Parts: sequence; C-alpha cells; structure tokens
Amino acid sequence: MSQMESNNKQRSLIMGSYELIMLLNELFIDSNTKFTIYDCLYGLKLFDINLGEKIEITIRTKLNDIHQQYRAISNQLMEEYPNRTQYFDVFVKSGFFFENYKKEFKKTLEKIESINILEGDMLSALAFDTNLYYDQIFTQFSKILRRKYKKPKYPINFLVSEGVRKELITYEAKYKNEDIEELKSNCAEPSLIEDFWNQNKLSARIKHIAHADYLKCLDNVYSKLVQEDTTIMDADMDAKIIEGLRKEIEQQRIKLYLFSQDKDFISRARGIRNIIPIYLEKIPYSKIKDKLLCSWEKFTRFLYILAITFGAVSLQFREIGNMHMHGIWKGKGLNDWEHENVKLTSNNLILKKVEKDLSIIRNVKFKEGFNS
Repeated sequence: MSQMESNNKQRSLIMGSYELIMLLNELFIDSNTKFTIYDCLYGLKLFDINLGEKIEITIRTKLNDIHQQYRAISNQLMEEYPNRTQYFDVFVKSGFFFENYKKEFKKTLEKIESINILEGDMLSALAFDTNLYYDQIFTQFSKILRRKYKKPKYPINFLVSEGVRKELITYEAKYKNEDIEELKSNCAEPSLIEDFWNQNKLSARIKHIAHADYLKCLDNVYSKLVQEDTTIMDADMDAKIIEGLRKEIEQQRIKLYLFSQDKDFISRARGIRNIIPIYLEKIPYSKIKDKLLCSWEKFTRFLYILAITFGAVSLQFREIGNMHMHGIWKGKGLNDWEHENVKLTSNNLILKKVEKDLSIIRNVKFKEGFNS
C-alpha cells in the first residue's frame, strides 16, 4: 500500500489560501502532480491540472459549456449557480489578465514619484470605483507595490469612498434549511451542499471577497475614508461618490487618479478640476485560452476564488482518490473570511502531512512575531 493511500479516517484541515502552497508542495514531492477539478453544483469536469515548475491548467469546461448548463437550471436556483461571466471572473480575480492593467498602474506610480512639492507640484492620491474591488484589482496592484516598496504600509495615498463600501457590504443573504434541501435535490454533490448551512449565498460571497479587497486597500496604504455626497437626494451612487471625492480633493488641495472599469463613471468624472479619470477596459471573454500557465502563488489564489465561487470543488487524483476544497462550510466565521481560509476534507494521509507542515510554519511565525 502506498504511503499516500487512505487510512479510511476522514480528516479536515482549515488553512489560508496562501498556505495552499504547502499542499501543492506535498503533492509534488509524492509525484501526485496531475489531478482534475470538478465543481459540486453542476458536477462538471472543470480543469485538468499539471504541477511543475509552472502550473498548467487545461480548461475542460469552456465558457459556452457553462452557459448551456446554466440555461438548464430552474429559475428559482439560477442565482446559486455561477453563470458564464462569474466562471470567467474566477480567472480575472485570480490575476490571470492583470498584465492588461499593469502598464497604467506603473505609469501612475511614476507620475506620483516625480512630484516635487518644492516646485509647487500638488500631492496626489489614487481612488478605485466599486468594480475594481469586485475584480480583486487592489490585491493584484499590491504585488507591484510589494516589489517596489517591500512591505506595507506602502507610501501611496488612497481616497477610499464610503459610497463604495456601502455598495460592497450588502452580503447578508445566507442558506437556510429549505435552500439547502432544494440545492441538494438538484446538484451533483449533495453531501457537500449540506455544509453550506447558514453560509453566504453566491451573490453575497462575491460581495464578501470584494469587500475584503477594499479592506486590504485600507490596511496596506495610507488611506482616508471619504464620505459620499449625501446632499444628492436620488439613488445615483456614482454621482455621490464622484462629488464626495471632488469635495475632498478641493479641501485637501490634491490631485486624484480615479480608476474605474465603468465608461459612464469615467465620463462623468471628466472635466472635474484635479481629477484624472483612468479607464481600465473590462477583460473580454476572448482572452481566455484552452491552456494557461501560472505560478504556484497565482494558482493558490485561483483555487481560493474557485472554491468561493462554487462553494466547494473536488480535486480528483488517480492514485490517492478525492479531496474536497470548501470555500464555505458550516461554522465558517469572520476570522476565516479575513484570513481567506478554505477547508480541505479527505481520508488521505496527505492532509496529516500538510497539517504537520502548517504547525511548524505557524510556530516559527509566532516566535518571530513574539520576538520582533
């Protein structure tokens, strides 16, 4: 019997998405480098994975495949099944296409660094519209900042709109008993759905991770919360956000680089003194290819976003059986959201190895933090 084979005891392990590197490392060491990812809702074979120096992702379920499957879902359940756009967004949020935006961000940083206040230049700040947090753009942008400035807080000023926050925090919708039973009777993996009880529904999960991106911005740069303009009486939040930012930069006498993927939002921000609107075009479906290569770090992010989007996914190995990765589970709390945790379940001994690795690493980090 292989040392990787099951001992029939079901194990579970909760770990941060960034710690999934340790799982990949154990798989690589034991030559379990090929596996397939299935989702728990449609039951589709989503991807074939090959671990190497880079990770190769072969897409088995195309965007049109998801679209066809989604159209077959009953109307009352459609909101809980990822559609074509939400499936594509897993790749966007994981940073596969951030290269399209990198040049614009680097150019903006160069402009900010060239400021000379002794010659009368105005101080500058950045601001993001809501849609950028949905696409996890700050998480990707922070990698540029980390390479440039090493560690937070990064010496960049951000104006963070309260109006944006209000658009992101409406994630109260949760699965109740009747929701669970209805999903179980229609999905591919009823046993995994059982663990969704009292956890966030799909639309709420998407907002949850968008809000997490927003909070990363607050924590990792020099930021100021800016009230949206509440004197605008209608429900036009874009106008309230822009006007609130305009009043702030006028009061502070600073220049603002305002980023958005919304053409109308950008158009409305044009012509306002000291606001430089920067349009980041949405990534088109055509950017996705049948095969993708990525770093191990990016792949761990991909697994996390995938598990959040589908609720749970199954990793199936030829030699060692199945492992389930849960984005939500019964008892998942605020700490798990803040640390971007997933739950792994399997009856394979590999989880015991990963747990041992985690214990060592966490103990070292604790001692370093205690002694610093």
